[in-house]
Amino acid sequence: MLKGLIKTPLLQTEHIRGLEEHVNFIQSGATDIVRVDPLYDGGITGALKIAYAAEGFGLDCEVHAPGPAQRHLIASIKNTNYYEMALVHPKTFSTGSIVSEVYENYEDSLAVIDSKGEVPIPTGPGLGVKYDWKFIEKNRSGGRKYE
Repeated sequence: MLKGLIKTPLLQTEHIRGLEEHVNFIQSGATDIVRVDPLYDGGITGALKIAYAAEGFGLDCEVHAPGPAQRHLIASIKNTNYYEMALVHPKTFSTGSIVSEVYENYEDSLAVIDSKGEVPIPTGPGLGVKYDWKFIEKNRSGGRKYE
């Protein structure tokens, strides 16, 4: 097993899904840190279950990717340490962000990190963000209209 051959802590489980598979991975001793994603692991509730299971085994749980759901998830669990900012090179996107264009009041870029290294948690109903429906309609690639 790789974990037994190296001293570097391993963060794994980014590409497995669901509570049971995460627990199997943890119980086998194959990882030092668990990766969870609210978009792929059963929403915020499913991701919370995985984070709590990891906590029960004494492991930290790091949340994959940036976004409003990820910020709320991180704020609700104690065994996490980092917020992943992705694709922040100035030439990556015109806004320097991978998700901000679909929102009117939300941004994920280096500019939102305060002097303490923290990012704000969106407030308001739901995830605390407002969708830019004009941008979404302009950039959609398909769909159906039900009347």
